[in-house]
Amino acid sequence: MSDLFKGTITSKDWMAVAAVLGITALLVVGFYVGVHQNQREELTTISASNAQVLQDLRKAQKINSSIAGLREETKKIEMLVGDFEERLPSRREIPMLFSKFETMAADENILVEVNPLTRDLDDRKETIPYSITARGNFHEVCSFINRLEQFKRYLKITNLHVEPTENGISTANFTLNTYRFIKQDAETQS
Repeated sequence: MSDLFKGTITSKDWMAVAAVLGITALLVVGFYVGVHQNQREELTTISASNAQVLQDLRKAQKINSSIAGLREETKKIEMLVGDFEERLPSRREIPMLFSKFETMAADENILVEVNPLTRDLDDRKETIPYSITARGNFHEVCSFINRLEQFKRYLKITNLHVEPTENGISTANFTLNTYRFIKQDAETQS
């Protein structure tokens, strides 16, 4: 190698240059395989992860933009459920019902007899029937029946029979059905 600096190149010098170039080539290939390839694979993984995050972000932004509408819809549904539960409550309110019936009858100036009948129970509701006899002026009796039909609770009038008026007094006999909602436990729904 000392001959190289004197201006003469020998085969030994060429071998040294070839060895240096070989080692350099091995280092370049080793760097490419060891470092560059690993970084490319890592970059591919990060790019795929980034694409998934961006997709999730777009999805979240879409949901966020529609959340106000969903909240409004939820509010409406809750109001409907509340109205339904008020009209068909889960607990018994029979004393309150008798009191309301008597108040409506007194408001219409008629006499009312209320007698409970046999209840009917199915999977979701209990039907609670009453035999009602209302006596008074024909128009007052009809007004009482109309008020029952417009009552806030779900009521159904069946078997209506109005007897002929005697001495200005009409008698109406009918069955009034009210209902009680039966909530099912999570265990019984399974």
